[in-house]
Amino acid sequence: MAQGGMKPFTIVLGGIAVIGVGLIAWQMTGGAPPRPSLSSAPVAPAAGPRGVVVGSDSAPVEIAEFADFECPWCARFAILTMQDIKNRLVATGRARLRFVHFPLDMHPNSPTAHLAAACGNEQGRFWQMHDGIYDVQADLVASRRPDRTMREVARRVGLDLGRYDSCMREQRAWPQVMADKNFGLEAGVNGTPSFLINGRMLADGQVPRTGDEWVRLVDSLAAAAAAVTPPAARRPRG
Repeated sequence: MAQGGMKPFTIVLGGIAVIGVGLIAWQMTGGAPPRPSLSSAPVAPAAGPRGVVVGSDSAPVEIAEFADFECPWCARFAILTMQDIKNRLVATGRARLRFVHFPLDMHPNSPTAHLAAACGNEQGRFWQMHDGIYDVQADLVASRRPDRTMREVARRVGLDLGRYDSCMREQRAWPQVMADKNFGLEAGVNGTPSFLINGRMLADGQVPRTGDEWVRLVDSLAAAAAAVTPPAARRPRG
């Protein structure tokens, strides 16, 4: 009888212990649910081209940037230099720009940001997400809920939030991010931002720092490419 009388008390005590452990975990995370572990399971990389491109396919020079959304130097390039490159080189047909996802393991919120940008690409608004994420990089880095920070960016840039939410929940665009990361690893990328110009990786000291330096580099590469192209290949058809 004594044993039977203790059973309810034991159950209640066990329940209190479980709740206590849960409260401790909740307090340690500031009340937020755990962050998504986007790379916890093997993911088959997506097939097809790597990165997201803006500019003409016929441009003589391609600038491929391998970037991480928490990287401060990537933000500096995105905010201070990229628009100059788009206006002076991409818009004039002298270069095309390729953004390649390369989330670094040292940045815990970066996978969520890259997934959000890739989900934006599903709706044809990658570059708007790209700019919006870098604009709030400080908030992203400090956030306990990067998913909420990214959803606000998605709202600001006009994404269909229903489609965006399902993409994030299902991690539908994550294979493309992984494909980009693997492409970078195969190319020898080990930090961000890294730049591959017409298939040649720029060393640290070779990366232009200003828009003017980018223009000079692109123009020199375009001239070099034209010099080795047979005249017949340069004549317009028709």
